[in-house]
Amino acid sequence: LPQSLTRHKPATLDEVLDWELISKALYSYKDLNPRRRIGSSLKEGLNDVVRDIMELINSYSKQRGRVIDFKEILYGYWRLDPVHGVDLILDLLLVYRKYRGHKMTVQVRRHAYVQQTFTGIAIREVKNFDFPNISQRPASTTEAVPVHQKIVKQIISTFEQIPPIFHTENATRREVVSFILPLSGRFEVFKRFARMFESLVESEGESVKLVLVLYKNEKSPEDFDKTSALVRRLKAQYSNIVMVGANDTFTRAKALENGLKLLDNDDLALFIDVDMIIDSRSLLRIRQNTVKDKSIYFPIVYSLYNPKLLNITYPLDDYSYFDSHLLDEDHGFWRQFGFGIVSLYKSDYVSLGGLNLLISGWGFEDVTFYDNAIKSKLKIVRSVDPSLMHVYHSIDCDINLDVAQKNMCLGTQANMLGSLRQLQKFYKQYEHLFR
Repeated sequence: LPQSLTRHKPATLDEVLDWELISKALYSYKDLNPRRRIGSSLKEGLNDVVRDIMELINSYSKQRGRVIDFKEILYGYWRLDPVHGVDLILDLLLVYRKYRGHKMTVQVRRHAYVQQTFTGIAIREVKNFDFPNISQRPASTTEAVPVHQKIVKQIISTFEQIPPIFHTENATRREVVSFILPLSGRFEVFKRFARMFESLVESEGESVKLVLVLYKNEKSPEDFDKTSALVRRLKAQYSNIVMVGANDTFTRAKALENGLKLLDNDDLALFIDVDMIIDSRSLLRIRQNTVKDKSIYFPIVYSLYNPKLLNITYPLDDYSYFDSHLLDEDHGFWRQFGFGIVSLYKSDYVSLGGLNLLISGWGFEDVTFYDNAIKSKLKIVRSVDPSLMHVYHSIDCDINLDVAQKNMCLGTQANMLGSLRQLQKFYKQYEHLFR
């Protein structure tokens, strides 16, 4: 094909190839973190491209009495065409040096349009291939198995023979995980959480404790009494439930602090929200990743989008509905910048100085606490947890919030609206309304 930036002909919106911006950093919409460092592979590729460009430019330098030196890439764009190759648009800062006739040295900028085209397909036949010792010879030569598959199979077989480090039925389930749950209103959602807690105790046999810090809610004042009555019924069955009532204005930091006061220094606490779905697999990871005086676990939870954009509704009372079948890019996203769910020992919480109790209103207390944890001697364990799921609920951003909190609240609202693909479909469907 002739060299052109339009070799790829997209038939649908999903087939459009996007560009990434190259500057001092790499900018892309593909990741939740839109700005990240340029990887070593891309750096090496750019160096090769620049070297080839400069060799081409200077191939006739002696005849023309000038030489051009490369100084830097001011910015550029790159994309991968999976059929044809890599496309690059580079803004180059060069130094033009003329040494014949009227000598001069000036800086110039030039745009370079580069295409690294894939080569053709090559097929090689290998006869009398000897299989490595780590894999078994196939039973029939007509049913040969690729070597890489045999190596992977051998590795998996080796790992299966290694004895488990953690005995989940014994050691890990003895450690009691104390849920610290701040709550204001939201009675119907709390009923789902209570059913999930009962299942963890009865069906899963988990050692868990619930510390509920309950606040009154002006918009639904009846929820306080309903929740209190439900907790009393639960306490008649389970001794591992404690409720603390609060009459002041709801603040998550103060609520968590009040809940921790009921624990001993050696107790393992989990800061959790009423919208969270959790199971025994998450509790196992919490116990494994949280070590007293050594590590704190900040799991990256999976947050569901607004179901209205998908024309579906989530059941309000069935916690078992929220499982792995919802783990895809259309239903939700990994909350990479959310630090509200955390497991740690109370003694470590105290040594870190606790949460900032001066922060009122929505959010930001978790970010400041995470910053303090990073600066401490404790190890931060940060990883995705597919069994920790945040169910979507609407967020009202108070106009009286300070600028940082308000921006964070509005950003969370936007992130939870829907996936980029669903928003694109929605826009195309109702494009006439946006004009």
